[in-house]
Amino acid sequence: MNPNTMSANSTPSTTDATPSTDEPGFTIVRDFPASRERVWDAWTNPDVLARWYHPEGLHTPRDSVRVDLREGGIYAYTMIVDDTGEEFATGGRYRHVESPRRLDFTWGNQGDEDSSPLVSLELEELDASTTRMTFTLTGLPSDSGAVDSVFDGWTSAFNVFEAEIAG
Repeated sequence: MNPNTMSANSTPSTTDATPSTDEPGFTIVRDFPASRERVWDAWTNPDVLARWYHPEGLHTPRDSVRVDLREGGIYAYTMIVDDTGEEFATGGRYRHVESPRRLDFTWGNQGDEDSSPLVSLELEELDASTTRMTFTLTGLPSDSGAVDSVFDGWTSAFNVFEAEIAG
């Protein structure tokens, strides 16, 4: 499979390592076999977030997930590497909340909510049981490998996400 093309349930989707701004980042577009409301809930419900909000090989304890779903609200969670126990305290601030269509938020280390990269998430209902997710992350450090590393992490997390919403 071409590394710049992904599919979810055989539905072609695209990825683009070049965002629409001049800031380092990327866009991932994937179609999921779930209603838009189900996909929205997976992004905003702390119980569901804990089950998927991490790449493969990591986990997110439910007691580490906090969500204040409002513009200006902060969310936080901790990812733990299964093999080593290494922890990554992660979080951000919600910038735009438009249920169930759009969610904009910063994403990075806890405590750096206002200086972290920005995620824009758009959910398009293709039909009653299929949702197209457009995930754009901008503002990554321009150091060598940052974009590829973060891209790989989110791609892996969306594999976990797909398994979660299919269940």
